[in-house]
Amino acid sequence: MLGGWIILLLLSIVAYYADKLPVGERATTGEARGAASASDGDSLRLDGKRIRIEGIDAPELDQSCERDGETWDCGRQARERLRALISAGDVRCRFHGRDRYGRDLGTCEAGGRDIGREMVLSGYAVSYGHYQAEEARAEKERRGIWVGTFTTPQEWRRTNGHPDEGPHLVDGWLETMRRWLMEQLTALFAGIGDA
Repeated sequence: MLGGWIILLLLSIVAYYADKLPVGERATTGEARGAASASDGDSLRLDGKRIRIEGIDAPELDQSCERDGETWDCGRQARERLRALISAGDVRCRFHGRDRYGRDLGTCEAGGRDIGREMVLSGYAVSYGHYQAEEARAEKERRGIWVGTFTTPQEWRRTNGHPDEGPHLVDGWLETMRRWLMEQLTALFAGIGDA
């Protein structure tokens, strides 16, 4: 029995560190390069492909936010910010899988800048699996949607009849395994504490 728990512990440690690997070290399933167009604040079209920028979540096009007691179209502003970023040069995306809607999930660059990172750092998207430090900085500096109040895009979709989607982690398997292992370890330590 003890051997099984040791293996579980070792697997959880491996899963934890594998989950922390930088995006560039994960397997690439494809690539596209060229001129892109912004569909909304976190997805674009490039080379005939629908691409969802991995690790971010921007306000939906119909979503509004509030600042200084006034309502503003933060979803449309997020798309405008993405348009500005992709106009900076040739867009290059590396794919790491697909989401449940058949879109390629990937990281994209324009003008040598990571688009997902820039969207979160400017405050027009929130972290959705990556870019937590950039989100904290945008919130601290009250950039973009952080200047006022807003509903997270995930919550907005849920309460406005739009389909929900989980954080964009490659095929979700690693995160699922990590969560399961953490639940098992929590239960183990809770059982030890009760004994």
